[in-house]
Formats: sequence, C-alpha cells, structure tokens
Amino acid sequence: MSKKLLVVLLAAFLLFTFLGLKVLPSNTSADTLPKGVHLYWNDNVHTTMMITWKTATEDSGDIVLYDVTSRKGAKDPTKAYKFSANGVHHTINGINGYIHDVKLIDLIPGQTYYFVCGGSGGYSEERKFQTIPENPTNIKFVFGGDSRPGGVDFPAGRDGISKLMATYDPQFVIFCGDFVNSAFKDADWDNWFNHMDSTWVDSQGYTIPIIPFLGNHEVGTTDEFERTKDDARFYYEYFDLPGVESYYSLDISPYLHFTALDSETYTNSHSEQYLWADQDLAKAKNVAWKIVGYHRPAFDPRGVGTSDNFLPLLDKYHVDIVVNGDVHLYERLQPMNPSISKGSYFSPDKGTIHVVSGGWGAPLYMHYPLWWDACGPISQYNFALFNVSPTILNMKAIDINNNIIDEFTIGKEFSKPEIVVRGKETAYASDVSGPSPSQSFGKGDFPPIVGLSKVSKGTVVATGTAWSCINGGWVKGEYDVFLDILFKKMVSNAKKILWYEGYNAAYTMDKCTDLISALKTFGYEIVSNKAQITDDLLSSYDILVIPQLRLGSGYDGGDPNLLPWSDVEAIRKFVESGKGLLVMDACDYGGNNFSRVQNKILEGVGAGLSIQSDCVYDNDNNWKKFYYPTVEVDPNTDIGKEYLSRTGKTQIGLYEICTVIASSPTYLEKIKGGARRIVDGRKKMGDARLIIEAEKETEGFVRIQNLGSAGEQKVLKCVDISSDIPTDKIKWPVTVEVYYTDDEFKKYGLTNEYSLWLYYWDTEQGMWRLCPESGVNTERNCVVANSYHFSKFAIMGGPLRIPGN
Repeated sequence: MSKKLLVVLLAAFLLFTFLGLKVLPSNTSADTLPKGVHLYWNDNVHTTMMITWKTATEDSGDIVLYDVTSRKGAKDPTKAYKFSANGVHHTINGINGYIHDVKLIDLIPGQTYYFVCGGSGGYSEERKFQTIPENPTNIKFVFGGDSRPGGVDFPAGRDGISKLMATYDPQFVIFCGDFVNSAFKDADWDNWFNHMDSTWVDSQGYTIPIIPFLGNHEVGTTDEFERTKDDARFYYEYFDLPGVESYYSLDISPYLHFTALDSETYTNSHSEQYLWADQDLAKAKNVAWKIVGYHRPAFDPRGVGTSDNFLPLLDKYHVDIVVNGDVHLYERLQPMNPSISKGSYFSPDKGTIHVVSGGWGAPLYMHYPLWWDACGPISQYNFALFNVSPTILNMKAIDINNNIIDEFTIGKEFSKPEIVVRGKETAYASDVSGPSPSQSFGKGDFPPIVGLSKVSKGTVVATGTAWSCINGGWVKGEYDVFLDILFKKMVSNAKKILWYEGYNAAYTMDKCTDLISALKTFGYEIVSNKAQITDDLLSSYDILVIPQLRLGSGYDGGDPNLLPWSDVEAIRKFVESGKGLLVMDACDYGGNNFSRVQNKILEGVGAGLSIQSDCVYDNDNNWKKFYYPTVEVDPNTDIGKEYLSRTGKTQIGLYEICTVIASSPTYLEKIKGGARRIVDGRKKMGDARLIIEAEKETEGFVRIQNLGSAGEQKVLKCVDISSDIPTDKIKWPVTVEVYYTDDEFKKYGLTNEYSLWLYYWDTEQGMWRLCPESGVNTERNCVVANSYHFSKFAIMGGPLRIPGN
C-alpha cells in the first residue's frame, strides 16, 4: 500500500471518528445491510415486538439493539444500546437471500423504544416503535389491503396510500393481503417490504407495525386456494405469526379483540380453522369490540362470496366488524345477520358490519350498489381509519386525495336511544294543536319524556320539559338535581353551558332564573347568546341547551326552513367532537307546537329521537291546581340510579310536558355545485341514493329520511327527500334510486319484482303519482326514476313490465 493511499485512509478514519459517524466492519456492503425492515406481533402486543428483515448473505447477523433513549450516531452501537436480543435467520428456495427474525420480550407497555437491527454485516439506521398501552383510552389503527402490481399507474396508487396513511399516526395497520402479484416472485416481495420500510413511518418518526392476513395472491396454486402451508411458503417465510399462522388472534386492549382468518383455504363447520375460531370468539365473548378479518368477502358484489361458512360464527358471538379485501374498491354493508335472515339488514347491536377496503394500489374495480350496501361500492384507492374506545367505535374511509368518502359510528353505551324518564302508569298524552303525533300514548303506556342518544363521541338529549324550566314550573331538589345528573352524564366534566336564546327561543334565562340559580350552585357557568350558531360560537362550551325555538306558526308545528342547515351542521360537529346537546320542547296547548323546528336539529345531528308537541296529563296524580304530572326516572338506567341515590325517590314533578319518541333514520350531506354528485342516504339507513348536479358557485344540504312503509299497506318503501338548494339552481331532472330488501319484497306480497314502480307524493293533489321514466333493477333491488322536484318517493306495485321491452 502506498504512503499516499495510507494517508487518505487514515484521514477518512479520523474524519468519521470526529463526526461521530459509524465505522462499519470491513465486510459491510449493500448485501449485508438489513433491507425491508417490518414490525408485527406473534404474541402480547403490550410487551413484545417482532422485527424482521432481509439480507443477501447468511452471516450478516440476527441482532436487535434497543433502548428507551435514542442512541443515534453512536460510534459503536453494540456499546451504546442498553438492551439486545438475538434471533434466527432462514431461507427457502427462491427467496434469494436470508430472512432474519428477532423477538423482543419483556417490553414496557406504552413505551417508546429506539432500535437498530443487523449484526456483523452492519446495522440499520436507528428506528423507533411504541408498544401499545395495556388499557389505553382509545386505539387508533388503519385497515386496508390489495397493494399488488397490475394497474397502469402502479406503484403510484400504492405509494400514495401508504404515505397518506402514515400521516394519520396509526398504532398499527391491519392488512388484508394481496401484497404481491405473484406468490413466489422474490422481486415482488422485495419491492413490497422495501416500500413498507421507507413509507410506513408516521409523522412522529415511529415505524408502524402490521397485522397481516393471507390473500389469494400469496397462494401459488392455479386456483389460488391453499391446501398446505407450502402453497403460501413465501408469506410464512416473511412473517412469524402466532399459532398456526394462517389464522390467529390478538388481544389489542381489554375492549378490543382481533381475529384473523384464512379465506384462502377450504373451510367448513368441521374444519380445524372453524373449530379454532369458535373457541377463540367464545373466549372473547365479553370483550366489548370484536373485529374479524379475512381476505375474500362473504358478501361479494361480483357474485356469491366464498367465505359464507364464517357467517354463523359472526352471528353466534355478535362480531361487530368484519374487514375484507380482494375486491379493489371501498364498500360498507348494512349490519347483516344471516342466521336470522339473509334478506334483511339489522341495527348494529344485532348485526355485523362488513367493510371492504381493497384499494391500496391494486387495479381498481367498479361495481354497482346492492340492497345490502350502506356505502359504495366506490372505485377509489382508499384505506379505513378506525378509532376505538371502550364504548365508541368510529371509522372513516379515506381516499387517495384525503377525502372522507364514508364515516360511521356505533356505540356500546346506547346501541339505540335510551328513554330515562317516563310518565307514570296513570299518565296519558293528548294532542291539542298542530301536527298530529306520530305515536299516541294512553294510560298504561308510560309516555316517554326524556331520551338520550350517543352521536359519535357526544351525547344528545331530547326532552319535552321546556315549560318546566320556568319559575314555578319545577320542584326544587328534583328537576334541578336531575339536570345536574344529566349534564354530567352528557359530558363528565361539564362546566360551561350555553343557554341559547336566538331564533325566538321561548324559555330564556330571564324566565328561568330560579332554575339557572339552582344549577349554578352545582358549579356550572351558564351564559346566554342570541348570535347565529357557528363553530366559533360553540367552541368554548361543554353543553348547548336549546330551550324551544319558536319559528313560524305554532299551530303548524313551526317552520323549520327558518332555521338554516348551516346552524344545524355546526351543532352536529359540536356534538360529534364529544360535547353535549339538550333540545327541549313543550306541550302544544294554545298553539304552542314548534316540534318541527326542534326536530330539525335532532334530525340533523343524527340523534334518532324526535319530540312530539302533545300534552301529557295525569289526572290521578295532579300537583297544585294544574295538570302537573308526576313522572318517574327509570331506576334501571345509570341516570335513574343516581337520581334515586341522591333524592331517595324516582318521581320528578314537571309541568306542561310532551313526549319523545324514536325517529326514522335521516341522512344529511352538504354538496357543492359544478359537478355531478352522488348523495347516498344508505350511509345512515336512508334507503335512497340521489344523483344530482347544481350550478357552479351553488352549495346546500340534501336530506334523505327513511319513512319505511309510511303506515300504508300499499307502500313497500317510502323515503322523504328535500334540499335547501334553490330549485332554479338544480339541473333537473335528478335521478332517484330507492332500495328495498328481499324480505321487504316478500312481505309486500308480490311475486314479480318487475311490477314495482316509483311514485312521488303530489302535495297539491294529495295523492301518489307515477314518476316519469320509472324502472326497476332486480339485481340491485332498487327502483329508479327521474324527478323534477323533491318530495316523498314510494315504491309501490303497478302494471307488470316485460323484461327487455
């Protein structure tokens, strides 16, 4: 070696030493350094972590060095990191390299760890991960899959989804398979894991773990079904998963259990997988949220699904969510329970919601909606973002442009609205003025007075007690105590309350000074405001009280058009952020019926409750000289138990009250003009889909409410569609699709679906009239027509069509 070369090498060594850079062993090269680093679990998610990578050479090392403090830039990683773990390496024919697996154990739950992986062949750059806390307040994760090559724009779609997903900082990703196009093509796997290595890093620098399950493209047989593990050997080589690996489960938190199943093998009720899944879900029967994943949907828009044998297990243990891929699009089903009926959908407390998110970059598919769809199918690259707490599960479907294309929330606390106060057995309700009540209550019906509903993270209360707020209209130590308990139930640490007095509010703070003073003794700050309801107005409050808005004529039920949808939208966002809303109305004596105004608010926030401005009387239990009925809390509810504990009784003396009932599902969406829009009311069980276009620079709300059969024997399905967009700004006609289920058609009594037509309600003539260009799609279970105005639309029987003519 020449002196000149020796001087150059010595200078380089001193420079690396001075700068604190890592001096790699002499045998280090691109072939010996770790590639495709990925994290996952084969055990406890709170105290372990699997770290896997690939090198070209066998002796590169199977070591992970880690610490709770960053050691980035250390001269000698082996001395810098406090902890180390050794693993194993392995390979099979065709891998063209070696897979290294290291399991970290005895980790601290909820702790950040910094690590490098490798060995004598060199170490990776420092990365970090975080274990999942043992009992977190919430779990945030992403679901999606189908990232395989095949599309003309590959890998742009895949890369875009991964980069966008990482900005949401999920704690992990559940991935539904089809990582690759060819099961045994090593280059496909290298491409995927190198992509994952570089993009699955969140905004805080954490490497995002994966919870995978098998897709059909990971199977190398001609029919893409797995008979032995050798048929998907590359998949099992790259992941060291729990148990038998093709199906397994993880306890994510005390309230969230995930089960991964293998839809790529032949399964029946006697198979090992089915029997294992039966035992696994039985052990998790008391876990609040159960999520099951498998690749091929049981409900496939392309035809009969291939995972039908899993369905009885989902119904038996009431699995809340099933996540699927295989179909390259986004789709959400209404809650299904085939064990009860294959021809209907159910409420979330009785059915399983199936979510298909197969849009991680594979070539997109396009399908039309079917009767069981709640949203979609939507042909967009996408992923689903879940946020789960012990009582609330929220999911947002997000496309590659960062648009929320779907969202739903289900709750464990109230699966449906809960009535907490009722009239006594001797009470009854009578209509005096305004619109007739939707539901009548006689003696023995226990008229409902106060109802609660969970809306996303918030709570909505609807009551018929507005008149009881005035001075002399309530009993001290009863109604004030009840409201204190109610407010704390709505928002546990509620302090600041807006008593809204705009839009001609009837029961202002001035009229209710005694009650306001009593509530202030409980520590509440109560203020009033008459300004228009906006996000800014509501931002500093915990609870919004609406003390009956009097807009329009009280003999007509009020005029809800005088309350802008933009105000309602602000209230909805306020509630969904975790705040409380109390909407009050009063009895309809003397033209005091403004229920339609209050119900616009309840409808717009999705409360599932409405107020009837009727009059509740109790002649057998009058107070004073008025009809001053005594109502009772339900002692079986949390609020009732607390009220009984604090007062020693169940009764509340209230004055001039009205009833509260469950309302029909309503969907509300704000749209902008200038392009064709699809408003899909099925997202909230609205059972109608609207294709509409408004002029540029136009925006407004479209409302779809499901009315069921509208109480008429001749109507199979009825929906009410309205909008605040000026009619002259809408490009007529609009396309209206109304959907029906198989069970609804059978119950209707017809034998031929081609005899179904769509009708609209003519308000001037007071009759149903046939919509122009009405047609039926028997494959999709929908009746379609063009419409030149909004109204109620109903599916009814008519003259028989001849298909094809």
